Amino acid sequence: MPDISTRLSTTGSLLVRSGIEIERLLQAIAQDRDTLSATVEKVMFLSHVVSLDAEDRSVLLEYSNHKPANSALLASQSVRFSCNHRGAHFAFACKKPRHAMHSGQPAIRMSAPPIVLGAQPGHGVKTPLPRPTEVRCDLRMGLQLFAARLVDVGLDGKAYIEGDPAIPVCDNTMLKGARLRPENGEAMLVDLDVKNVVQSTLPDGRRGTRIGCRLVVDRTKLEEIIRLFVVDLA
Repeated sequence: MPDISTRLSTTGSLLVRSGIEIERLLQAIAQDRDTLSATVEKVMFLSHVVSLDAEDRSVLLEYSNHKPANSALLASQSVRFSCNHRGAHFAFACKKPRHAMHSGQPAIRMSAPPIVLGAQPGHGVKTPLPRPTEVRCDLRMGLQLFAARLVDVGLDGKAYIEGDPAIPVCDNTMLKGARLRPENGEAMLVDLDVKNVVQSTLPDGRRGTRIGCRLVVDRTKLEEIIRLFVVDLA
């Protein structure tokens, strides 16, 4: 499976807005036991990722061995972390640190980062960063058309679509001819291999339908869609 570290080897620097790829990256960082570092109130905080809760959109970190660093971090609203992982440098910010427990051990729970910046050695990151691109999605079922949004895409075509709570779609079905309409871009037709459908609270607080699926489309078009969520900054 392609990953962010491999993609960075050819692009140099990336802005990652894909929650799918951020989850995979943090899981790999946890598996490799890579060290996270942050400077909080002029104190160095060093830690490791314990686990990621995708449903709760949170990440668990180990407590540092330095108590003043733990106190400074827990008193902060937002913390910017850096990490060297598989030959590349990554930076991201997490918010709302609070005490938690994991497998009987104390840990720090923070909100998962909405974006990650990655760069190979010798590559900088351009600023200001490009703003997110909204991708509207028209789902046709029989004679009915349902408006939704494509909110996430991974490098392998895994995707999430969100819309109103009344969208009548079921697990393990195929939706043909969904129309993606990127902001300031050309519309394209894709098929959706629907894996699971849940009724949940969307990030803006509304009730809605969240569709987990895989985009069925040729690789060239898939790459166009991926670039909306994994942005080349080189």
